[in-house]
Amino acid sequence: MGQQRYNNYHPGLVKKRRIPLNNKFLFIFTIVLFCMSTSLATAADLSGKVSPQGLRRADNILVYLTKTPEFSSPPQNEFIMDQNDLTFLPHVLVIPRDGIVSFPNSDKVAHNVFSLSRTKKFNFGSYKPGQSHKVTFDKPGIVELRCDVHAEMIAYILVMKSPYYALTDKKGYFKIDITDLDTGKYYLKTWHEKLKNKKIALDLTQAESKSITIKLKRGAPGVLYK
Repeated sequence: MGQQRYNNYHPGLVKKRRIPLNNKFLFIFTIVLFCMSTSLATAADLSGKVSPQGLRRADNILVYLTKTPEFSSPPQNEFIMDQNDLTFLPHVLVIPRDGIVSFPNSDKVAHNVFSLSRTKKFNFGSYKPGQSHKVTFDKPGIVELRCDVHAEMIAYILVMKSPYYALTDKKGYFKIDITDLDTGKYYLKTWHEKLKNKKIALDLTQAESKSITIKLKRGAPGVLYK
């Protein structure tokens, strides 16, 4: 009789305690909430509004930080500057240094895209609808695009050193992600083809969002970087 008590006993075998289903869901939900709260606590941005003098629209104004770490590995390095209805699209294209830009002709007529800018000089010559060219922009700065066939066509490629920049929307609002930017002193700058540049000293605290209002006056713009 005594031996039969141990017929189902196996040394080293321990029965696992089953966790009730409701407790499992509660545990998972708690982890998700913790991750979300941690992410929200560390996310930060530099946002604000640009008020330009004498412009009907406040879009396509570049707002960017300098004295920051440069690009290590840009998330995107291929871009498109299209041509359609005798217009460059987009009017302002912002890219990282070493970015590659395609220039397809999606129009119904031939174009001759060129640049005489110090940042990048090139001239494609006349090319027909459906054809395309590519250029790598290896220096930071401003590139003004023109068409030798259509004088009214003009656009800009802005080649950036770092990822801390944004273009304003139609109402002048902008937002720059500064989550991974170290605490320190930086400069906030602006650029627009018809507005004077602005330079503002900023003392940024890591993972702390800031909002700023910028007023700009009409005038000749300067360079992106000195």
